[in-house]
Amino acid sequence: MSRRYGFTLVELLVVIAIIAVLIGLLLPAVQAARESARRTSCGNKMKQAGLALHTYHGAKKSLPRSFGNRNMTNPAFTANNGKAGWQQGTPDTWAAEVFPFLENQQLYDQFDFTKRVGDTSRSVARPMSNSMLVQQVLAMYICPSDPFGTTPVFKNRCNYSNYRQTAEQHGIWYAACFGPTVLIDRPGCQYCPTNATWGSSTSPGSTNPCCNLVGPGSHQGFGGVAIGMFSQEPIRTSFKDVPDGLSKTIMLGETLPNDTVHNGAYMNGMTVLTNIPINTFAAASELVQVGKHDPDNGVAPDYKLNGIKSRHGAGANVTMGDASVRFVADSVSDPLLWAMGTRALGLRDVVKVAAE
Repeated sequence: MSRRYGFTLVELLVVIAIIAVLIGLLLPAVQAARESARRTSCGNKMKQAGLALHTYHGAKKSLPRSFGNRNMTNPAFTANNGKAGWQQGTPDTWAAEVFPFLENQQLYDQFDFTKRVGDTSRSVARPMSNSMLVQQVLAMYICPSDPFGTTPVFKNRCNYSNYRQTAEQHGIWYAACFGPTVLIDRPGCQYCPTNATWGSSTSPGSTNPCCNLVGPGSHQGFGGVAIGMFSQEPIRTSFKDVPDGLSKTIMLGETLPNDTVHNGAYMNGMTVLTNIPINTFAAASELVQVGKHDPDNGVAPDYKLNGIKSRHGAGANVTMGDASVRFVADSVSDPLLWAMGTRALGLRDVVKVAAE
């Protein structure tokens, strides 16, 4: 009689169990490899954005503004400034201004920059309105690690009447860096130490390296002041204005556009601040819900919205002033992060003040 060979049920179960264990061991490695590839892709995009800013600087002798076409009829935004930066005729953000230097001249040429980005008017010469153009997908500004990158056009962007923007537009994952400062009309800082040297956490000033920037009235930074590579005013900074060194100063930082309705590739002043620890997130319940665009509909404080953050885990990418890209761990010390955000306040100065 011929003998039949095969696996017993017990042997088959053992083999299946071994395969399952191997898959379980390999899956984290595969996921880590995929995330590493996504992080590299993100870094490459930030590198290209940095190089575009350098090319722009070479052509214009300065960086673009982070603020652009503000409404000149609003007294709150014209009282302290009569500069040409308030005028119409230029893109609202650096992200749009560098289109010609990111091989995106065709999209740039379709905009009517005599009108605001939320304008719906069309003509034979310009069949697509600005409000339609701001919904075009911009792959170069999307971090592949963020799940919201698959739906990069957001429907709840802030469109206050004084911004005259559109509630539906493309977000941006790489934002201009203001450095360690506070937002307009929001002088409080969650992370500033309180001591005799620096004053209280709600008192930014030149002796406070955490919130070093202060402007006239309640508008922090107004009056042509900038301590980071970009400013809260529609002014331009130059590489010659960076005594700390371009390789030591953050120019762009990763962020998450779903976290704040003020984030948009064409919105005025979407920035990141370096007095907020990296990867400070807001809870889903604190965010403005889809379909609403008024920031007051959310309950998250600014310090949970405007920091450098990513979905890479344990840190985020930043583009330095020399266009190099670094991954900064979320364990970085506060003084070092403050110093990396400033153009003219070296780490040694910050540590010296911190030690007093």
